[in-house]
Amino acid sequence: MTIPDIIYYNIININFIVSIAYKRLWKQFFFLYFGITLVIEIMIAVEMKIITSRIYSYLDLFCIGYFGYIYYKEINNSNIIKTATLIFLTVSSFIILSSISEKEYSISTGYFYSVFLTFIALFWLYKKISSIDEDNNILDLRFFWLSSSLLFWAVFYIFRMLPMYFFNNTDRDFLTKISHIFTFINITTYLLFLRSLFCKQ
Repeated sequence: MTIPDIIYYNIININFIVSIAYKRLWKQFFFLYFGITLVIEIMIAVEMKIITSRIYSYLDLFCIGYFGYIYYKEINNSNIIKTATLIFLTVSSFIILSSISEKEYSISTGYFYSVFLTFIALFWLYKKISSIDEDNNILDLRFFWLSSSLLFWAVFYIFRMLPMYFFNNTDRDFLTKISHIFTFINITTYLLFLRSLFCKQ
């Protein structure tokens, strides 16, 4: 395990602890998201025999449902978010069920997950910027930092998946380097997420 990996796991753990410590965060169930993410990352790290990379496909499904739910609630029970969540969940589920491999991660599912995160993040930003609310500074809002973290991660993840698809069987060393770089993207993402947890609104 590398130093960036250790930093990454620690930041997830800090997010998990903070999400439990502050009662105002309970209604968004952040502790559930971080708890599940942390458990899966630990199982992958210790190379449990019953766990394969396919578990990330199921994590994508959970995250689509989770983030869809909290953004649905945040944007006043938005039917647009509700519909988008159901569509992305259905399509991603179909992709996983129709996948030939029962062990490998579905790149297509990862792509749909990234597009979904991009959509809900931009949709929230659009709704917030287009509404006139002089009482609240957008930088003080939890979902601004959350949306920024999701958007940041999703954009870079799409670029990461392209070489995963083309170089999966031809250049493993190149994929390893990209994976190391993406660890820093994950660290930055969860730092932005952590910033959102300290917002009171």
